[in-house]
Amino acid sequence: MMMIIYRMPESLRERLAKPYLYNSSLIFVQGPREYVAFSLRTLLYSSLDAVHVVGDYTCETFLHYIGVPRLCVIDGNIMRSPFNISHITRYFEYVFNCVNPRGSISMDCIKKLQDALSLYKSLVIAKGEEDLLSLALMMYLPAGYIVYGIPKKGVVVVDVSSTKSETINLFSQFSLAILTPSSL
Repeated sequence: MMMIIYRMPESLRERLAKPYLYNSSLIFVQGPREYVAFSLRTLLYSSLDAVHVVGDYTCETFLHYIGVPRLCVIDGNIMRSPFNISHITRYFEYVFNCVNPRGSISMDCIKKLQDALSLYKSLVIAKGEEDLLSLALMMYLPAGYIVYGIPKKGVVVVDVSSTKSETINLFSQFSLAILTPSSL
């Protein structure tokens, strides 16, 4: 089975790892977990039906301190270490699985994200890596918020409506690739 992906160019790696330095419309929250959670609760609690969270640790923080967002995207790893997600899955009514190789955005995951976005309390579990799926969400969401963690730095809150043109610009730099079973 072949897989169609959009591969991130190496030139974007550093920029995407520090988006809060390049985009003044993003909200960057840093500090102890409880402080970050309180800040996120203050900012987003009344908008949970418009919040989309990417990352296992960030999703778990939301569930523990804030509430169930409209969508969480996880991969079963925190900082590349396996993470048991069984306690997370019970919060969601809909669970989707997809495959997303590191450093890319797969069409498989794009399709699952589109399916999940039409529902509430959805969970997308990416086999591979979920990090870049926040960018895919920014492409397909007409409005709302995306929240994702920057390991050992903090959490970024994106108001999708204010970052659409930058997202399209970033995504246009990705290259289309077809992976065969031998290259997976």
